Amino acid sequence: MGKYRVRPGRFIPVSVVLVCAVGLTLWGTWSTLAWAKNNVLMHLLDVQPLVHDEIRETLAVKGLLIKHEEPVKAPAAGNIHLLVQDGDRLRIGMLLAEISGISDQKIWSPKTGVFCTHLDNLENLLIPGMIDILDMDEVEKIDNSVTPVSDEVADGQIIGKVVDNLQPLMVFIQVKKMDEFIARSFKKDTTVALFWNDQKLAGKIAQVSVVNKTLSMMVELSSYPEDFIHERRVQLDLVIRRMTGWLVPEGVIVFKEGKPGLYIVSKQAIRWMPVAVQDRLQGMVAVSSDTLSGSVRYIKNPSWAREGVRLN
Repeated sequence: MGKYRVRPGRFIPVSVVLVCAVGLTLWGTWSTLAWAKNNVLMHLLDVQPLVHDEIRETLAVKGLLIKHEEPVKAPAAGNIHLLVQDGDRLRIGMLLAEISGISDQKIWSPKTGVFCTHLDNLENLLIPGMIDILDMDEVEKIDNSVTPVSDEVADGQIIGKVVDNLQPLMVFIQVKKMDEFIARSFKKDTTVALFWNDQKLAGKIAQVSVVNKTLSMMVELSSYPEDFIHERRVQLDLVIRRMTGWLVPEGVIVFKEGKPGLYIVSKQAIRWMPVAVQDRLQGMVAVSSDTLSGSVRYIKNPSWAREGVRLN
């Protein structure tokens, strides 16, 4: 017979304590693993707020500016003294210059506007009212070199021009070897977006034609940078396609039973929400749904997402 015996009265409490201890250990281990898994998942998931935005595809083009401008000519030869500078705002009848010669003459502003000394031999040709009859290909061949005004001027020499900055101006744009589908998307009387030095310009297409994959159009700008008053040719970015809406990367779309959707975080849990894909551009898609808003948070790396998992 052994020296020690386990008394039946003590066996049950000891067993209960051991079972509780093992249970607590297992529960603690499970909780720790669950916490660790949840913590790792939270660090791996890239959760982003849904953003309503616009992306655009642009094409670099050259614009020829056609303005409401009136040349100012010297009424006689002689020494000229300009009383205004390039960029000065003028009133109609304002004294611009004095000429001393065989007969002294004064030059007055023929209209209200901005005085400009940037001449290019196109002042009498590029007039908004003549755009229907102009051959723009021939206009491009005209020599734009003009001798700047010095102290002496000849009779009839243009000394500057007055540009009516309150009137709209026209921009002639021509793009050769353009995709015909894109070219024919530009239609008369519709709006077109242009960018100049990151400044957006909204214009209306006054004329447009597509011949042999060459897009030619006249765009009317009611509002434009002041620099355009002194320019004839400007470098622009023509928006040929744009996409607006709730935009997400293509890679975040997850299909279930052939239907597209997003993994979102709702009430600290991951769930799949169906959406409709409206358009694609530059690796992004525009999605729509009755429940989309700026408060929706979607998962940008859905391969790590598991529906139903709670994120504490």
